[in-house]
Amino acid sequence: MPVVKVRASKRSAQSDSLVRKVTEATGDLLAQSDRVLVVYGKETASIYYEGSEQVPPLPRAS
Repeated sequence: MPVVKVRASKRSAQSDSLVRKVTEATGDLLAQSDRVLVVYGKETASIYYEGSEQVPPLPRAS
């Protein structure tokens, strides 16, 4: 299952910043995938997705 890791910036490790970055990273992915799972950590989030073979893998975000 492909995964994308998203990290909050060191200056602003607030959950709002992390949620915003995850939302931006998954915009098209949510509409095109059968399943999307976001697992939040303290300052990171992992986005797991699967589904249609037409979904291109997302680049790793930092």
